[in-house]
Amino acid sequence: MALAGLSVSAQAQSIAAAGVSVGVTVYGPQGNEVGKVERIDGDIVTINTGKNAAALNGASFAKGANGPVIGYTKAQLDEAIEAANQQAKAKLDAALVAGNALRGADGVSVGTIKTVNEDGTIVIDGSSQTFSLNRDLFSADDQGPVLRITSQQLQDALAKTAAAPAS
Repeated sequence: MALAGLSVSAQAQSIAAAGVSVGVTVYGPQGNEVGKVERIDGDIVTINTGKNAAALNGASFAKGANGPVIGYTKAQLDEAIEAANQQAKAKLDAALVAGNALRGADGVSVGTIKTVNEDGTIVIDGSSQTFSLNRDLFSADDQGPVLRITSQQLQDALAKTAAAPAS
């Protein structure tokens, strides 16, 4: 996989060269603390500002006097994350509508939205049964609502639920 003309191993080397590692403090352009590195997944570095978490491309980091530096202040990064979250929520609200087709994270159809309840549960008419899921299991893309799990993971979970003894 190439990103911005760099291979993943070159990207990892550039992350290391910038001094990025889990637990390290990341600084903004004026030298103020932005947050701590929470996770590194290949060329994606997750920074926790204390208020939000952001996944940034490894190319976003440079070596600074005190440690890794990014082009955002803490306030700017928090603002960007919150704006992106609001955009994602609005997109999800628009997609979670009765009658819309629903896909798993693998793109496979899993049913149609039957109702969206005020308590945050979404009732789905699946191919073999009707079931409900919490809103936090959904996202949306340009094609509509998507589960954050694959269709197989959903089928496995539904099978376990059906097999569980009633209490």
